[in-house]
Amino acid sequence: MKTCAVVGGGICGITASILLRRYYDRVVLIEQSSSLGGLLNSVTDEAGHFYDQGTHIPASTGINEIDEILFNHPHFETNWHPLNPLKTGNYFAGKWDLETQTIDARKLDSTLYTQGIGEFMSLTESSEADNIEQYLCETLGVVFYQYLSKPIIKKLYGNDVSFSDLAKTTSINYFGAMRIKAFNASLSRVLKQHPEFDKKLGFHSAAEFESLLTESGVNLPSYYYPNDPKGAQIWIDELQTKAESLGVEILCNRQIVEIESQSDTITAFSLNDGTHVECDLLFWSAPPVFALKAAHLPIANYKPTFRTANILHFTFDKQPLNTESHYLWNWDSCSDIFRVTLYNNLRVSDQYQLSAEVLRYKSQPTYTLDQGIDDLKAMGLIDSDTKMVSGFVQKIDNTFPVPTHDFCNATQMNYETLTTSFKNIIVSGRFSGRCWLLSDVLVLAHKELEEYCAVG
Repeated sequence: MKTCAVVGGGICGITASILLRRYYDRVVLIEQSSSLGGLLNSVTDEAGHFYDQGTHIPASTGINEIDEILFNHPHFETNWHPLNPLKTGNYFAGKWDLETQTIDARKLDSTLYTQGIGEFMSLTESSEADNIEQYLCETLGVVFYQYLSKPIIKKLYGNDVSFSDLAKTTSINYFGAMRIKAFNASLSRVLKQHPEFDKKLGFHSAAEFESLLTESGVNLPSYYYPNDPKGAQIWIDELQTKAESLGVEILCNRQIVEIESQSDTITAFSLNDGTHVECDLLFWSAPPVFALKAAHLPIANYKPTFRTANILHFTFDKQPLNTESHYLWNWDSCSDIFRVTLYNNLRVSDQYQLSAEVLRYKSQPTYTLDQGIDDLKAMGLIDSDTKMVSGFVQKIDNTFPVPTHDFCNATQMNYETLTTSFKNIIVSGRFSGRCWLLSDVLVLAHKELEEYCAVG
């Protein structure tokens, strides 16, 4: 009997287990926590109101086999709310821009903006810098780096981080710190025809960007959200049900503590409860260091620095003032909040809810609900007389690594050690260090599984 084990019960692991059930007689999904989902679970306050652990809006991948798994659920059309287009925006210099998450340089003082544009236009060559500070200074210019990008990096990674020690190829691009919005829409379109300006200049609206992709023949993703008070938890529950119906064995509160091998082939593993399982393939979507430890392989000697997520969950007595955006970014220094999820715009509900996220170091005091309410009022997201009905602060430690050169090098070394030591292991997910967005993670996992199973 051919047996495969999938380690890590997030979306990537659950999806992989369903895909692998087509090729293996036995598929075992192993998750160290008490439930599946990872950061895609929902949580409740004392009043029983549900909130997501972050902003998680399911999107199609364009791979039929994956999308069939993700979205072909009973009564999907009535139980899920389509979000097309997905609407975001950002707050900077005391003003909202609900067209794009890209920070608008034109909101700077006119003297700074003029100086910054002069630098920006003179930088027409590509940058070979490997740290984020030098790269942004050589692409955006010193002024725009100092007044636009650097405050965002501080908000995400902390005030005391060495900016020259942060790697360029990190999730920072996802957060929008490597592009700016400037000039007007028509001039931006002209400048973006130059490859170097295209890298660093954003469109003036998400609609304009989507229109360009459509004209280029790119299939845009479809976004959905469960039309249910449980939010993202519904997605996890339905995927778990699908996996179980296909015969996937799900073992929670388990960890692999010993990996056995012959030459370059994994043959079996043992769990922390003493269970011993013979294994033909190991799909690993958890941190590689745990696999290296279980296999008694060398681990890169580096201790990463992590940020702690303080997620402020609120149910209010009045609807938030923003009735169109699904989530928002705050790039203003007025508040430590960097992202807000607006549940009322994601699903049909008579509860007025939102979540606001703050990144801190574990040693720092927890960001309080009162601080969050004051910030939301100052930004104009809730009325000055809005009152909280219920809510709480959720702390998630070790959720966001600071992407220093040492961290990126260690991640790469651990990935290479693990994948070159065994021919029957696939290391996937964000922990592999190769992609960040969930859709990209799933597409890469599908590709690698297809290639492996085709050869096998």
